[in-house]
Amino acid sequence: RMAGPDEIAGLAFEYLYSEVVVFAVRPDHPLLRLKRFSLRAIQTYQVLMPPPGAVILPSVERLLLAHGVEPLHGSIETVSNAFGRRYTRSTDAVWVISYGVIADDLAEGHLVRLPVDTADTSGPVGLTTRSDDALGYGALQLAEAIREAARDAGGKGRGEFES
Repeated sequence: RMAGPDEIAGLAFEYLYSEVVVFAVRPDHPLLRLKRFSLRAIQTYQVLMPPPGAVILPSVERLLLAHGVEPLHGSIETVSNAFGRRYTRSTDAVWVISYGVIADDLAEGHLVRLPVDTADTSGPVGLTTRSDDALGYGALQLAEAIREAARDAGGKGRGEFES
């Protein structure tokens, strides 16, 4: 994700695509059985949240406020994908995470997205490089492979909410 303007001084950002934040749970989570889901329902569960300073945190906090979600007590702040994946798949926790991090888990049915419209959390994803330093051969090859992968995805599966 692209950081804020005050954090990218001396850096160049190349936009590749946009993606949203999602609320994910294990496939047999009790929240999935609610007849009328409300985001407020997550307040009774442990929630894995982005930590202070995470690029996605402000948009997540705005979304929670917009839905009347009280401050989450006992949430776990983590940037560890391995921990988030394992903990969410084995407990009743709700994981708030960028779509791209768990796209494969969702496609394979290991995690399920809660029915929350998170379009307002959409943000740019791309390549960030130092603006005053030319990339070496290996970095150039990696950057081109990343660009190609983003083009091949063609905007599919960026996590837009489907009702």
